[in-house]
Amino acid sequence: MIKNIIFDIGQVLAQFRWREYIQSFGFCNEVNERLAKATVLSPYWNEVDRGVKTTKEIINLCIGVDPEMEDEILKFFEEPKDLVVEYDYSKEWILELKNQGYHIYILSNYGELNFSYVKDVFSFLPYVDGAVISYQEKCIKPEKKIYETLLNRYHLKASECVFIDDLEANVSAARELGIHGIQFKNLTQVKEELGVIIHAEHNL
Repeated sequence: MIKNIIFDIGQVLAQFRWREYIQSFGFCNEVNERLAKATVLSPYWNEVDRGVKTTKEIINLCIGVDPEMEDEILKFFEEPKDLVVEYDYSKEWILELKNQGYHIYILSNYGELNFSYVKDVFSFLPYVDGAVISYQEKCIKPEKKIYETLLNRYHLKASECVFIDDLEANVSAARELGIHGIQFKNLTQVKEELGVIIHAEHNL
């Protein structure tokens, strides 16, 4: 029987809108592309979420990708509160599931600086039963350790959980531990797949 729904945040409950964020600075297209390659598309962006390196260390690594873009990179990291914006449906969806008796958990790759802006802003967060955020654990999805951390911390049985994430690699890693997984493509699709899993488990 399914008892727990585990959510990723980015592209599931909130939009990671890095393109719009970069465009908001008013740079030309060439600068926008270079800034993206030096930050969110760089090999170092995952290290933001891992939380091992300081923000200053990450910034210096990004500057190293394109030293001529130092000023723009510093601006990018200055106040990224608009980098991720909550979807309109998120709180209602969480409350709907809570009212149906499910426990709700968050398992998300998030850096300390970015999470500090959203933890008191996202309206759904007060209603979750627990959360594992990557920077706090010094590991990221799809590494096995972060899934085990969630299961162990909240005493969850993998077979009683459904994990929803926009990346197939992260969903596959959850399935390897016996967690039911759904790759998020759109809200209607996920609700339909979640209903199928719940119905199947209730009829076992």
